[in-house]
Amino acid sequence: MSALNRCPHCGRDTIARLIKLTARAKAPAVCPECGGRSCTGITPLSLFGYFALILVCGTLLRLAARTGNRWSLLAVLALFGGGFLYISYRTPLVKLERYPLQRNIAIAIVVAVFAAGGWWWFSSGV
Repeated sequence: MSALNRCPHCGRDTIARLIKLTARAKAPAVCPECGGRSCTGITPLSLFGYFALILVCGTLLRLAARTGNRWSLLAVLALFGGGFLYISYRTPLVKLERYPLQRNIAIAIVVAVFAAGGWWWFSSGV
């Protein structure tokens, strides 16, 4: 039995995990109970989690490259992959009507944080 996710329209656990992970605005997940259409919610917090994961793993990759240890490089790549899957599974479903505005706000916030963090990281000479 697969784990079910909560429908944002009716609040019942009716949407399968695989359907949730592939739900996008062009191909939304449809709740079998209420017929509500929803897609994966990309919130500023989930995108910030991606950014933090990439920043930490990028720093660890630079450190692993300097030491030349292949096992540490493999461990960092496994950490990155596991974190990516964890965040993907934890991202909630949202109603399709609110999705474009929420996505645009989330992308703008993450781009601003990424630009500021990238500028700081590269200018500090770590």
